[in-house]
Amino acid sequence: MPEKLREEIFQYRKNDDRIRLLAGKLLLLKAIHKLEFNHKILEQYIPDTMGKPQLPSFFPFNITHSGHVVACAVLQGNGLIGIDCEKIRPIDVIKFTKQFSPQEMQWILSAPDPQERFFDAWTMKEAVMKADGRGMRIPLHSIRLQQTYATIDDRKGFWYLYKLPTPPSHPSHICSPEKIQSIETIEVNATELFKT
Repeated sequence: MPEKLREEIFQYRKNDDRIRLLAGKLLLLKAIHKLEFNHKILEQYIPDTMGKPQLPSFFPFNITHSGHVVACAVLQGNGLIGIDCEKIRPIDVIKFTKQFSPQEMQWILSAPDPQERFFDAWTMKEAVMKADGRGMRIPLHSIRLQQTYATIDDRKGFWYLYKLPTPPSHPSHICSPEKIQSIETIEVNATELFKT
């Protein structure tokens, strides 16, 4: 692991956060190997002007972690990719009316389990923010959700959304402004990952 990545990991105080961050980097390394790139490209790991990590000699990628799930998305080719995962936890859904449109809030509250639907919608919006590259600089209310895509008020075009087969307790989505023809998921348990 390059020194700058080790430094990034050890900036976090909590050991659980360090482990999740390390796991994300190890998943990226696994993808680098699987796609037959040299692992030394990790030394090129830098944030772009908006702070989104990138590897100039590799494909676009994005990493997320929440609870006991860590995921890395890689887009083979050019383009933008975002991924978000959230652990479902107790929240007061009605307090988020500023982040969701009335139609989105109705969709959330009409679900058999509004908490689950809320986190599903939240991961959709965060995946869009991460794919766009501006992250939290995009107000959540300016992202308009549909079933399989979203729009952003100040951008043209659609942001296509794909639900991932993560555990129901950790909903997650991938987003890209281009339609993705196929998604290959590889599940890796922690023991196998940390042997890398």
